[in-house]
Amino acid sequence: MVNFLIVIVAMLTGYLLRYFSKALYLPENTHQGVNVFVLYLSLPAMALYYVPKIHFSWQVLLPLSLGLMILLGALAFFTLCQKLLKYNRSVLGALVLSCGFGNISFLGYPLVEAYYGKEGLKTAVLIDQGTFFVLALLGIPLAVFFAGGRSSAKLVLRKLLLFPSFGAFLVGLSLAIFGVDFPESMQSTLKRFADTLTPLALFSVGWQMQFKNLPSRWQYYGIGFFYKLFLAPWVLYIVLGNNFTLPEKVVILQSAMPPMITSSLIASEQGLEPPLTNFLVSVGIPISLLSTWLWYICL
Repeated sequence: MVNFLIVIVAMLTGYLLRYFSKALYLPENTHQGVNVFVLYLSLPAMALYYVPKIHFSWQVLLPLSLGLMILLGALAFFTLCQKLLKYNRSVLGALVLSCGFGNISFLGYPLVEAYYGKEGLKTAVLIDQGTFFVLALLGIPLAVFFAGGRSSAKLVLRKLLLFPSFGAFLVGLSLAIFGVDFPESMQSTLKRFADTLTPLALFSVGWQMQFKNLPSRWQYYGIGFFYKLFLAPWVLYIVLGNNFTLPEKVVILQSAMPPMITSSLIASEQGLEPPLTNFLVSVGIPISLLSTWLWYICL
């Protein structure tokens, strides 16, 4: 319940403060300062806290690979839709970055626990870590690529290496490979900063929410929600069969989560259709509360 309240309060606060920004003498680019904190402190802290805790084994292959499967499916689906709807590269990047990753931690954790108890959280954590792995390894380069036009591979690599969360990811991955982690005091500090990511990112999303000229983009919203909330989990539902184990149920439920806040924020900061990415995140959350319940019934 607390997680849902944070979602509502953070987004509503951002939206209302933007709406009354002139009366309150708030700068119009307030969200940019918030985004800087998220991208340069909150996100690297999350990488340094979670990535060293990844333990590789064959038993965790499906949960850990879910993020990669969802992203590759998004690339294929939205590239096909581009040929039909004729949208530009920026829209393609926005759809791939927003709907190629799911909100499987902040929204996924409470829903998994509500439907499958503490035992289901074990699989949810693996999915979360695997998805963040894919976000750092492929999501960030894709955002730079879609925003860079015809930038050379050298320039894309340079931007990637200068992205703070990617450097943090490399450090965390090195620790995971050698089976070590930071001291407890350092982990507690990193966890505190990592916990700021969701409310601040939601505040930024709420600040940037706009409901002008939405009908002209209805097809983009439609295909985005169709892929993330229906098609991706439906494919997994068919592939995995009917007699689902608990981990498989959690995998399918997590695949049906709405677009990820962090990946959408990264896309927005790269100039990839911010109104589109923010709408997909903000509207996707309430819609997914119903759609994930329907998937739970099917499972």
